[in-house]
Amino acid sequence: PGLALIMTVVFVILAQIKINVTNAYAGSLAWSNFFARVTHSHPGRVVWLVFNVAIATLLMLLGVFAGIEKVLGVYSNVAIAWVGALVADLIINKPLGLSPKGIEFRRAHLYDFNPVGIGSMLVAALVASVAYTGVMGEVAAAFSPFIALGLALLLSPLLAWATKGRYYLARTPSTEWKPGEVVRCAVCQNQFESEDMASCPAYRAPICSLCCSLESRCHDRCKTNSRAIDQVRALLTAVLPRGLAVRVNFRAGQFLTVWLSISAIMAVLIGMVYAQESLHAPAETLQLPFLKIYAFLVPFAAVCSWWVVLTTDSRRMAQDESERQTQLLMLEIDAHKRTDAELQSARDRAEAASQAKTRYVAGMTHELRTPLTSILGYAQILLKNSDISVWVRETIATMQRSGQHMHTLIDGSLDLARIEAGRLRLDPVPLRCMVA
Repeated sequence: PGLALIMTVVFVILAQIKINVTNAYAGSLAWSNFFARVTHSHPGRVVWLVFNVAIATLLMLLGVFAGIEKVLGVYSNVAIAWVGALVADLIINKPLGLSPKGIEFRRAHLYDFNPVGIGSMLVAALVASVAYTGVMGEVAAAFSPFIALGLALLLSPLLAWATKGRYYLARTPSTEWKPGEVVRCAVCQNQFESEDMASCPAYRAPICSLCCSLESRCHDRCKTNSRAIDQVRALLTAVLPRGLAVRVNFRAGQFLTVWLSISAIMAVLIGMVYAQESLHAPAETLQLPFLKIYAFLVPFAAVCSWWVVLTTDSRRMAQDESERQTQLLMLEIDAHKRTDAELQSARDRAEAASQAKTRYVAGMTHELRTPLTSILGYAQILLKNSDISVWVRETIATMQRSGQHMHTLIDGSLDLARIEAGRLRLDPVPLRCMVA
């Protein structure tokens, strides 16, 4: 019995450690995937693993588990609504043709929000949470998980039919790669199958799904009207009058979204602590202090939310200015390339003209040398004849000097042509001959 007890204790400890490690890793995956989509950054799963373990440790040390039973009940309704929306999409929408047959996970091909999944999950979770509070009666409170599941299964195909499945794919997938073909990512230089790759117009090259999820500079150039702000603007344009929809301040909307989200999270956390403390103290004595704490934190959350909005806008404006300057620089580089090409073309034309002139001068000097050599030769022969008169001799000497001068000019023209053509030839001459 003692050995069996020891083995049982060891088995329980190992099983619990395995469960804790699995939960911590699964939680880190959830944190990592969520913030990778929202912030387009990936510090690593180890960071989120430590963060998840720290939260679990605080919950155990502070004894909050006893007070989060109701919160976990509400969360279970949200989780069931989420799973119900997924199941409805897989077993109802796809067989009926209300959604594409394949499962798309690449950011380059998705809308930021799909009203089919988000709408059905939110409505089902909200109705089930209200039923869980007991407003609809004890029976509805007991069957709130089934209400969440049933509404999700019902609303998902209805919303898919109402939207005609247009929010499943933001663009048509590329067909330039064969199924199963291995493609190299232009960012991380790793190789993946074509189903995990997308054609990126920002890089003008293939990009993997992870690098695409972390990319924050492209502003979703590969698709149109797919970002959250575009979808909200389209919704407001469809719901509100045209004049009122144009005047909507999206910065104020972003501030309200961040502020209300932070306020809701703080309300949940303070409510958990209040539920925990109300088990050991009268609720009347705790309500006012907790309300004061929450009332003090709400304006602080508003300041933090406004700071987040302004920081985001500042970063976006700096990035837009950087992209604008980059575009100007690229235009200037293209202009320099065109100028260099024109200069190269002009240089080629000038060299061709110079070579043509060199060939022309060389041919002309050759044609001039032949008769000039004959003239100079006959002049030398006549000057050696002693029977000619003095006047004729002087005339022939003048002809010889003129011919020699013309011969010098022809040699000079040929040398200039050789210099321009880059084919100058140096002939060594003794110094005495050069001086003479």
